[in-house]
Parts: sequence; C-alpha cells; structure tokens
Amino acid sequence: MRIGLIFNPSAKGDKARHLRKQLDEIQGECTLLPTEGPGHAEDLAEQAVEDGIDLIVAGGGDGTVQEVSNGIVRHPDALKRVKMSVLPLGTVNVMARELRIPLDFESAWRVICKGYSEYIDLPWMEFQVDGKTTKRCFPALAGAGMDARACEQVKWETKKRSGQFAYLLAGFQTLREELPAFSVKTPEKTVERADLVMFGNGHMYGGPFDIFPHADLQDGKVDAIVAERVQAWRLGEYAQAVLTGNLPALSGVHYLQSSSYELTALRDQRVPVQLDGDTMGQLPGKITVQKQAIEMVMGKPE
Repeated sequence: MRIGLIFNPSAKGDKARHLRKQLDEIQGECTLLPTEGPGHAEDLAEQAVEDGIDLIVAGGGDGTVQEVSNGIVRHPDALKRVKMSVLPLGTVNVMARELRIPLDFESAWRVICKGYSEYIDLPWMEFQVDGKTTKRCFPALAGAGMDARACEQVKWETKKRSGQFAYLLAGFQTLREELPAFSVKTPEKTVERADLVMFGNGHMYGGPFDIFPHADLQDGKVDAIVAERVQAWRLGEYAQAVLTGNLPALSGVHYLQSSSYELTALRDQRVPVQLDGDTMGQLPGKITVQKQAIEMVMGKPE
C-alpha cells in the first residue's frame, strides 16, 4: 500500500525539530508531501490520486483534513480509488477523535499502518463567496451564524495556547455582538429564526465535547444544533451545557437530523459560514450528504 502524507512543515523551534525527527523515522514507509501555503494541500491531494497513491493521510488539524478531502474529491474517480486517514498534528483534532485515532504521533501512525478502514458519510455545503456559489465537503463539522463568527474571532496565538477553549472564548466574545438571523429548513422541520447552527457528521465539536449525542458517521444524515436566540445572560448555562453534553436540552434549542438543509439569511446581512473550523463564506447555503462515500482508515472499534 502506497501512503502519501500531506503536512504543513511551517512549525518553528523545538516543535519543528521534534516533528522532523518523527517524520524521519517514518519516511521509509510513506511519501512525504509538505505544503507550501494555504490551499496547497488540495493540490497535493489531487495529484496524489493521479499518481496512484493508495492512502492519503492528512497530517494536521481539521483545517488540513478539510483541504485534503476537498483535493481528493477534485479527481473524478478518487472516492473509488483511494483511502484517506488523519495523523493528528493540530490543536483540536475532531476528525481524528471521531475515527478513534490516538492523538500521539507514534500510536496514530501504528493505527494508520494497520489499515483498518470503513466507509463514512461525506457531507457537502453550498455557500456564497463574492456573490458566487461554492460547494465543498466537510468530513467533520460546519456551522453558520454565531458559530462561524466565533471561528473568525479565534486568534492563532490563543488557539495554540488554549487549544479547543480558544473557540469557547471566541464564542463568548461574539455574545456582545448583534447577531444576524437566518432560517434553517429541512424536509422534516423548519426553524424560522436562528442565531446559530452547528452541524456535525459525528458526535464531537470543538474538541472532546459530545455535542451531537445521536450522530452516526454512516447514517446518511448530518446532525444539527439550532439555537433560536443566543443571549449573553445565559452564558453560564451555555458553558455548562457544552461541557456536559446537554445542549439539546436547553430551551430555544432544536436538535435536527437530516440528509439536507437549506439556510437563508432573514435580512440583508452577512451570515458567515465555517467548515471544519475555518470561515469560508456566507449564506444562503445548502447541505447534502453522500452516504458512506469515502473510505477512512481508522482505529478498530473496541
């Protein structure tokens, strides 16, 4: 099995030296494909499919997983020809956690080399960038409204220092803003007004937080948390609910499961969209799901 490892070599200091040592130890087992800047991981993934790589590994966080997966699907036959996996080198690593891949380098690489794989769903989102419709897949998560605005607010330094709590801190900061409202529509239900929606292919969001208790990577559906209004005076309630996995139980919060969603801004305001933790564009948007479309190498279930 030919393995291609796509990774960002831009780390500095002791971290870079440690990563270089780890990569030196496995370079005989894979082809190392370092990125040279934003978006380059997509090009490398597409070329790796063309070059006959059997397993493409995204070495990084969920943003790298996002880029690599979208590079893979650029090739028309990729989902029939290659497998994908994740070597968790990022801050939050939601996709790695969902795939039961250990967060330390050596253990994760052993799991990847064992090659156990399953097909999982591949959600897609259409959204707007500079007035044009764009469509991208998101293996782990997505969001709109306050959720995406929080991703915009996350500072790189805070993220490196605080990990997943950087997103919580940014979320609390957005409570001071006037949030643009939008609607969330599925074939089963419509929420006429919302400040926030979070989508999950799996259970976790923003790290180890179990936000979507009924999610399944193979059920052909995306789970969603929709909050009608996000209010600053409920800050303590929100924080406790995130930490304990009880968000769906809060008043004014809806838990949805569907294979398709339509998101529409209610006024002429920008409602941002994020995919796998990176802000991408704005509404209106649509979400669809390719059921069990991509083969992922992962840890075996216990």
